[in-house]
Amino acid sequence: MERTAVVVVALMMLLQKSLQDTEVLGKSLDSSAELKQLKDLVFQQGLALTELQVSLLEKDDTDLRRNMDSLKKEYEEQAVALSAVKRELEQLKEANEKKVAFSAAIGLPAGSRGPVNTELTLIYKNVLTNIGNAYNPSSGIFTAPFKGVYYIRFTASLYDSDSFNLGLNLYKNGQVLMHLGEIGSDGYAKHVSSGVALELVVGDQVYTKLPANYGVYDDSLFRTSFSGFLIYHMC
Repeated sequence: MERTAVVVVALMMLLQKSLQDTEVLGKSLDSSAELKQLKDLVFQQGLALTELQVSLLEKDDTDLRRNMDSLKKEYEEQAVALSAVKRELEQLKEANEKKVAFSAAIGLPAGSRGPVNTELTLIYKNVLTNIGNAYNPSSGIFTAPFKGVYYIRFTASLYDSDSFNLGLNLYKNGQVLMHLGEIGSDGYAKHVSSGVALELVVGDQVYTKLPANYGVYDDSLFRTSFSGFLIYHMC
């Protein structure tokens, strides 16, 4: 716009000088035809000046629109980038809020649980970890708070007994998923352990049961335990 103003001012000065020259020539010339030609020339210069001014203004307006379009495009690109960053932060926040991990043991008092003549849900009251509070130490049941894939691990021990066998069952919603057991005459120490990845939906329950006529043992070393954690969340 500054360049346009300079050019317009220069042209206006040129037009003013032309008009002055015309007046001077008009006084010195007697021929009306020649005077008319000069006036026509000045008029044509004025038209040319107007056209040039309009052309320059249109050019500057086009440049302005081009700059505005460029700024608009840049703003839209930045808005898209900011939106992507916002989504990533929300996903990180959501993932952080969906952390689930628990580990508990039967623990003290030391001694055997079982055998009994009916299947019995094992309750792991000694909680080591319970991130997300999805494990209930009063019932021994883990309830999935989110849909996803979970890793569940359980161990059992039997100590100083030849009178009954070691074993336990892993359940999901009332259905037996896995049985661990060991039969033998060695009564000093027996251990079994296993784990499984489970796809669970909200509200699915996982727990262990002591089979009828089986037993487990625990003490301060947490020999019989129940653990699990969320591997990844599923929408």
